Amino acid sequence: MIKKRTLSPEQDFAANPLENIWVQANAGTGKTSVLVQRLLRILFRAPDCGTSGILCLTYTNAGAGEMRNRILSALREWANASDADLQDLLDGIAINQPATAQDINRAREIFFKFIDRPDILKIKTIHGFCEEILHRFPVEAGIPPSWSLVSDASQRVLLQDAFSNLINGPTQNEHVQNAFAHIVERTSEMYMSELLDVLSTQYKQFFQVENIVKYREYFIDKIQDFLNLKQPPKYDFDPKTLKKITETAIELQKDAKKPVKYLDDIINLTQQYIETTIDFEKYKTAYLTAEGNKKTTVAKKEFLVAEQNRVYEINQYNSNKMIFDDTIALFDLSSAFATEYAKIKRIRNLLDFEDLILYTRKLFSKPDVMGWVLSQLDLSLTHILVDEAQDTSPLQWDILRMLSGDFFTDGDTNNTPHSLFVVGDTKQSIYGFQGADPHAFADSRDIIRAHIENNLRTIHEIPLAQSFRSTIPILHTVDRFFSSPDVVSVSGFSNNSHKCFRQNAAGAVEIHKLTSKQQDNTNIKEYVAKIADKISELIKTGPYSARDIMVLVQQRNPMATPLANALKRRNIDVAGSDRIILPEFPPIRDLLNLVRWCIQPDDDYSLCCALKSPIFRLTEQDIFNLCKQRNNTNTARRKSAPDAPKTTIFDTLLNTHPEIHNQLCEIKRLSQELAPHSFFSHILINNKARNNFISALGAQVIDPLEEFMTICLSYERTQPGTLKHFLKWFITGGSEIKRDMDASNGIRIVTVHGSKGLEAPVVFLIDTVRMPKNENIIPIKTTEQPLWLWRNGGTYSTQQEHALDELSRTHIAEYYRLLYVAMTRARDQLYIYGYTPHKNANEASWHSMLWQTFATDQHNQEFIRITNDDIA
Repeated sequence: MIKKRTLSPEQDFAANPLENIWVQANAGTGKTSVLVQRLLRILFRAPDCGTSGILCLTYTNAGAGEMRNRILSALREWANASDADLQDLLDGIAINQPATAQDINRAREIFFKFIDRPDILKIKTIHGFCEEILHRFPVEAGIPPSWSLVSDASQRVLLQDAFSNLINGPTQNEHVQNAFAHIVERTSEMYMSELLDVLSTQYKQFFQVENIVKYREYFIDKIQDFLNLKQPPKYDFDPKTLKKITETAIELQKDAKKPVKYLDDIINLTQQYIETTIDFEKYKTAYLTAEGNKKTTVAKKEFLVAEQNRVYEINQYNSNKMIFDDTIALFDLSSAFATEYAKIKRIRNLLDFEDLILYTRKLFSKPDVMGWVLSQLDLSLTHILVDEAQDTSPLQWDILRMLSGDFFTDGDTNNTPHSLFVVGDTKQSIYGFQGADPHAFADSRDIIRAHIENNLRTIHEIPLAQSFRSTIPILHTVDRFFSSPDVVSVSGFSNNSHKCFRQNAAGAVEIHKLTSKQQDNTNIKEYVAKIADKISELIKTGPYSARDIMVLVQQRNPMATPLANALKRRNIDVAGSDRIILPEFPPIRDLLNLVRWCIQPDDDYSLCCALKSPIFRLTEQDIFNLCKQRNNTNTARRKSAPDAPKTTIFDTLLNTHPEIHNQLCEIKRLSQELAPHSFFSHILINNKARNNFISALGAQVIDPLEEFMTICLSYERTQPGTLKHFLKWFITGGSEIKRDMDASNGIRIVTVHGSKGLEAPVVFLIDTVRMPKNENIIPIKTTEQPLWLWRNGGTYSTQQEHALDELSRTHIAEYYRLLYVAMTRARDQLYIYGYTPHKNANEASWHSMLWQTFATDQHNQEFIRITNDDIA
């Protein structure tokens, strides 16, 4: 008997394809099920499902794949179910209740139509949709017809090339020359890689700029206004006034019982300033702190107040002028960098992911062109569905609003209704670093509602509050925490109530007391060992297996690897990392070290790393003995012949490990003859390195190794060059793979960002003290073109601090949305730990706020446990 799917009244209304729906969905409320049900109803009720005109936009390729799989699974059930079971399955899908024999036959036919034409459902990411549009209509978009999309790894190489061209190539642009000279002078300690990182962030600001000259004029004018630079302060001082200040300070010093330091500073520095033996920067230290604030001791003396205010105003102006100069220098360099990067893409006929959005947005900005483009697609759009809408950036919202702008002018409301379905949760908007803006979710709702109402339609706002995932203790903890005034004030959460579907399911939340390195004399290794013991206890004594447990961290370092090792020592399966940066993955790093030695045979360090790896399996003692023998040989040689060539580790291997020496000779020869894929295939197969890696590190190394070999093969087919060129290309690209953690059998150690869309019966939060960091680029809110400041060094300015405070509030709000996502991944049990290398954690950290909210005894309580019995 196939289990019948039932929806709550809110879910059922949201799944009705006759209605335009805007859903604000809490975590675990079954929004994906609603979306799937709506898609199934559209397919079934359309006069011809092959022309149903469905566009479903998701945030990730994984989400799009899951959606397609769920649709296919449901249609497969329709095809295989008995008539009686299918009649139940069609409850809510078919208009007839109960479903008729004709309905049953139609349901079975849809499966085969979908198999033959899976594109009747356009389930794509917004980038995938834009890519299809631009491939179909390149001329209309103003791009070459044969363009290709650059990968993330290749894009990093392109950015590096653009930077090299900008720095090393000749330029006639005076702005760029001055900008680079200024930045080098101001940031002498900044590495070129750091400057590249800054430019790689900022170049996107110039993608939409059509007239850079006008934009630069606008930018300079607005930044000068913001920093109050258009009215310089009075720099000239009155010697008589300063002399009177000195005399008064001397009198006060005489009357004091003991010397007063700030008066000494006033007397000495003022006299030197009058005599012009010191500059303003030295003189201001008498009145201002190192951070540029007014000294409180000075401010209490009435005869010093006026001069302190004058010094403060000059210092603020000077600081703002320095910030302005830094910002404009970065503006000019970023603009030139963006131009060079665009030039490289144009020469190589490439687009990147930002281009997909911008060119499509530009194409759709002309309604007549957009209408013609959409009319030429395989299907005429009648239904638009948007999933994870809270993660959509403002530019992407522009495209969606353009799509829906004229969308409702067509379509018969009875026979061929056009409908819009948008689902999201602003509490789960955690991708600000990718441009997501939770405010755009509400703003776009208002704009789209106006579009719809202009065409005599309505859009219904449906809240989904009932969680089908988490138990009562977890939801109670989430609701109580996120409704506390202290958290509301920083997170911006308003309505946080959750209804629990699993009323009778037992659950628990444990918040453990903070572990402090200074107070508890505990290091990270000991901290994660305690967590590993708890996990081991749960597996041994409870109904949970390793695959039922997920551990969440904010960043993989420094806790993920020690915890994985601690779990393995307890014979607990670990699924591995959700995201692997291939150049940093141990087996691939070993292979790259071997290549480095092949390129430079006297590189003893790289060779020793390779010798110690599973490829050759030498021990640390073996390496020590090799180095000792090499050093002894070189010492003896220098005594007999100072100019004698040095002996290397490779030379030493001839006597100590002749088999390995012979292997290395062959490997070195092959490195000069073979392309990357052929070379690494020989190492992994003929030298049995693949089997050695698996024996030493487990089956988790297989996927990364295979992905690495795929990249090597792709490089051979598309890129010229030797192993040396490949090494630079691969490391610069920083290739990474994302793994499907939902299908893993071991314990999943995942970042909170990576856990989006996942769940587990038991969740551990162990990285709960780390605070978000502000970037050096500070955006300034404006309704016009983008404005920003570059916080270069410790320059203090009131205006800059105000902008920085605004940025900090934005980051803290997202920081708590990240905690909401983390806590709501848990189905049954949630365990929260915290560790700090300091004495105490930041008062605004997750752990501090949770402990403050729930602890009854701040000092003696070791942990807080919340169960069903505690919630009456």
